[in-house]
Amino acid sequence: MEIQELTKTSRLVASGSVTDRACYIFVMCGMGISAATNVFNLYDGFGTSDRQVMTLGGIQYQPDFRSFSTPLFFAKGVYIDFTTNGTSFFIQYAEVGE
Repeated sequence: MEIQELTKTSRLVASGSVTDRACYIFVMCGMGISAATNVFNLYDGFGTSDRQVMTLGGIQYQPDFRSFSTPLFFAKGVYIDFTTNGTSFFIQYAEVGE
């Protein structure tokens, strides 16, 4: 089965877990409509006490879109923290073992 057939998408509108399984991330986008900076922190795990992998930050009224030709691997799952402002977060991923 092709990896494209195994991908899932998720949209969060507040801090939360995307998956609690190991996965590969292909595409992500943090969107904000605030007049201030919009910051999203991504963690490999189940919450903010786990390892922080990266930060996305859209400036005023701008999205921060990332696409990876070699997908990012998250060993324990993915948790997204809406640190400052932000309205929604979109992510495309494939869970390991599916």
